[in-house]
This record gives sequence, C-alpha cells and structure tokens, in this order.
Amino acid sequence: MPKYIAKQSVGHFLPGDEIKGLDAERIQALLASGAIEEYKAPEQTPSDESPSDLKKLLGEVADLKATNTQLTEENTKAFGEVADLKAKITKLETDLAAATAKSSKTGKATADETAEKGAPESTK
Repeated sequence: MPKYIAKQSVGHFLPGDEIKGLDAERIQALLASGAIEEYKAPEQTPSDESPSDLKKLLGEVADLKATNTQLTEENTKAFGEVADLKAKITKLETDLAAATAKSSKTGKATADETAEKGAPESTK
C-alpha cells in the first residue's frame, strides 16, 4: 500500500504528516485536489566519481599522511632543540652569576687591601 503525505492541513493531519486511516475514495479526492501527494523515497544519485578520481584522492591522502608524519618529526626535533637551548641558557646564567659573584668578591678584596694600606677609596 503506498504512503501519502499531507501537503497542507487535512483534518487533523498537518503538512508533512503521513496520511493514515482514510478510505480509498477520500484519498483519491485529496490527491485530485492536491492536498496530499504520494510519498516518494529520496533518490540516491549515482556516484560521478570514477576509479581514477578515487586513485587520485587516495594518492592525496597518502601525501597528506606523509607530510603530517614529517611535520610531527620536525616538531619533535624543534622541541628537543628548545630544551637544549634552555639548558644552555640556564648553565650560562649560572656561570654569569658565579663570575659576577667572584668579580664582586675580588673587587671588594682589592678595596679592603687599599684601605688597609692607608690609601683613600675611590668614590664612584
């Protein structure tokens, strides 16, 4: 039995509702008036893609996967280089702090020796 869909309000049926429970004579009258229509299943369009298009798309997917892998490797390498540079910066900062501290002690010791000898300290 075919299905019918309301195109406009018919009794208690709203537009888009499936029409059920009406006799054949009433259905024919509603079809003739254009209030309902026979339900048609959505058509599936055949695929326009040919096998060569699919091969081309598969090739593009493979290229994208290879590029993604390469970028991931480069990203990992870059993060490793950043970590190495951070370690070098930390070491250099430590060396600088040690050298500055040593320089300050040397400068203070020289000033103390000069003061012991009776020479006036220079004012800066």
